Order: sequence, then structure tokens, then C-alpha cells
Amino acid sequence: MEVVLPQGKLILSRQAETTLVLVAGGRGPDPSWLTEAVRDMPVYAADRGSDYCIRAGLWPVYACGDRDSGRSSSWEQLKAHGCRIRMYLVNKADTDLSLLLKALPDRACVLASGIWGGRADHLYANMLTLLAYQRERKGTVIMADEKELMVFLEAGDRAAFSVSRVPRAVSLLPFTEAATVSISGVRWPLAEAVLTQRNPYAVSNQMAGREMEARCSGGTAGLYLTYQE
Repeated sequence: MEVVLPQGKLILSRQAETTLVLVAGGRGPDPSWLTEAVRDMPVYAADRGSDYCIRAGLWPVYACGDRDSGRSSSWEQLKAHGCRIRMYLVNKADTDLSLLLKALPDRACVLASGIWGGRADHLYANMLTLLAYQRERKGTVIMADEKELMVFLEAGDRAAFSVSRVPRAVSLLPFTEAATVSISGVRWPLAEAVLTQRNPYAVSNQMAGREMEARCSGGTAGLYLTYQE
């Protein structure tokens, strides 16, 4: 499966039946980045994510939320453009993101933006929610904006990245108690290295050129790239 982003071309060994863009209410992606990333994919928005879409001139096919963030006028604009909308109460047992994921098809490649930034607890919850979608519904998740990018790799997964914009740092993070990983095309390559949550040492690596490849042969790892200090 191939996904073309403003930062470069990402080739994943995983398969997907459809591709789509999800925009949540975290740090808003740069409008030009979002427009370029979306291309011709359908867009789904969670609460304030609808503001980010409208700002970029994009109209989601579906939006949901409790309207505790973002502009109230955005919902009227979405309705006028034929967007399907689902409203929820503020006092609920689910996050806007988890509710939006319920509306997505199984086995989709989800480019999730509006995920990064803000409070650490929100980011952590977003990561776990998206990872659960990938595991339970056989999807593929790419968390990205112009500043940060991460792909979840599970046992047997491979990701090759040919970059048009070189990241400042590349890291591999374990999302299980232990994850066995390999990475090439970087200053400090790894071959079947075991990362543990007690010692997640594979951080702040650097690309050696414009191509790299990461593999996971056990557990779950996040391939993380940052374009900021």
C-alpha cells in the first residue's frame, strides 16, 4: 500500500480496502498541508476538526461531536454542503475521536490529522484509541501533520519511506511491553533489536539519506518522525 504525503512517499506492507482522512480536534494541521495530503480521499471530522477542514476549503462527508469546541457556525456550513452530522451530549463515556472511529469502515487506511499537540493526556488517549482501531478492525493508521508523523507497526509489518522533506529525528517506540524492530537508512541502524517499555532507547535517530525502511517482527512499535525541534 502506498500513501503519498507532503513529506514524501510511504509504502506499507499492510493492505487496506479503502483510504480516508480523519481530522480530529487536536493541533490543527496547516491548511495547505491538509489540502495536499487529502488529495481525492473522503474526509471525516470530529468536533473542532470540522473547523480545520473548512479553513482548508475541505468539506467532510461525515462529522460528529458534542460541540464543546470549535465554532457553532461550522455545523451549519457542513449541513449546507451535504455533510452527514451526528451530535452527542457533552457528558458521555466516549471521546469525539472514538465516536468518529465507530462510523469508519473496517480495514481502512486512516490518515489521522488533528491528533498531535495540546495536553499529554489527550494525545495519549488519541494514540491508544487509534491503535485499538488498527488492531480490532484490521485497519492501518498514519498519524500526521506538517510537524509530526507516526505509523503503527505490528508483527510482520514493514514501512519504507522515501522523503521529499528530511525529518529532524526518527524514533521507534514500543507500544507493547517489548517490540522487536529493525531499521535501515539511518545513522544508527538496528537489526532485530528488542525495545522494552522500561528502556525505549531507539529515539532521536537521523536519516542517512532520503530513504529508510523499518520493520517490526514482534510486538507493536510506532515509527515516529518529527520535523520540529
